[in-house]
Amino acid sequence: MRGRSGIAQLLVLWALVLLGTLAAAFSLSMRTEAQAARNGVDDARAYYQARTGVQRAVMLLSTVPPDNVMRMKIEGEDGDASYRARVESESGKVDVNFVSEEDLLEILKRGGLPDDEAETLRDAIEDWRDKDDDSRPRGGESPDYARLPEALRPRNGNFRGVGELRYVKGVPREFYDRFLSRVFTAHGNSSQVNYLHAPEIVLRSLPGVSPEAAAEILERRGGDPPVSPADLAAMAGRGMLTPKGLSMISGRQASKVYEIGSTGRAGNGILHTVRCLAEVGGAGKNKVKILMWLDLAPREVEG
Repeated sequence: MRGRSGIAQLLVLWALVLLGTLAAAFSLSMRTEAQAARNGVDDARAYYQARTGVQRAVMLLSTVPPDNVMRMKIEGEDGDASYRARVESESGKVDVNFVSEEDLLEILKRGGLPDDEAETLRDAIEDWRDKDDDSRPRGGESPDYARLPEALRPRNGNFRGVGELRYVKGVPREFYDRFLSRVFTAHGNSSQVNYLHAPEIVLRSLPGVSPEAAAEILERRGGDPPVSPADLAAMAGRGMLTPKGLSMISGRQASKVYEIGSTGRAGNGILHTVRCLAEVGGAGKNKVKILMWLDLAPREVEG
C-alpha cells in the first residue's frame, strides 16, 4: 500500500508540474499577444499622429508664406502620443534632371560610394534619363533591365520623381534611403541649389563646397540679416568655396514644391514616419496639391 501511495503522490506531483508549466506558457503567450496588440494599436496611433503633422503643415502652407513655414516648429502632443514635422523646399536640393555628369559623379562619391561604384551608378542614372538606347560602359538600357528579376524599362527621359532612382540599375536601397532620396529632387527646375533652403546633407555633398563653408552657411543663414551672396563671394575669396561650388549654391529661384516629413510617436516609443511632396500655388494662390505620398518613410526627420 505504501508503494502505491508513493507512486500516486509522485504522479500527482508530476501532474502539478505539468499543469504549472502549461499555465506559465499560456500566461506568457497571452502577455505576448497583448503586447503585440498594444504595439499594433500604438503603431496606428503613431501613423495618425504623423498624418496630423502633415495636415498641419499643409494648412500652414496654404495660409502662411512658405519661407516662414520652413522656419516654424511644427509639433504637438496628445497624452503619450506626439508628432514632429518639417517642411523643406525642393529648390534646396540637387535636381537629378539638370545636374551635369561631372557634378553627379562627385556628389555620389561624397555620399560615400567608392570610385568604381560611383562611376557605375552615374552611368546608370545617365542612361535612365537620356533619350537614346545606347548604353554607357557601366550603365544600362532596356536589354539590361529586361534581364533583372523584376523586369522594367528605363524611362529614357527626365525623372518624374526622385522615387524613380530606386529602380535605376545598381541602386542599393540603403543608399537610396540614406542619401539619394535626401539630396536629389526632380522638382528643383535648375542646375543650381538655393543655399538658403539646402539641408546640411545637401550642402556637404556639393562639389567645391568645403565643410567649413557648409557649416558657416548653416550657422548664419538664419541670422538677421541672413548670409548674403556677397558673403558667399567673401567665402570664395578665403578659399572656402571654389568657383564651381559658388556657382552651384547661387540658385535664387524658389521651387513651388515642398517636401513635408512628419514623424509620429505613440506609447512606448513606437514611431511612424510619413513623407509627401506638396505643390503650393497652381489654380489658386494658396492651393496646395499633394504630388507624392510615402507612408513608410525613413525616419531621418526624428530628432
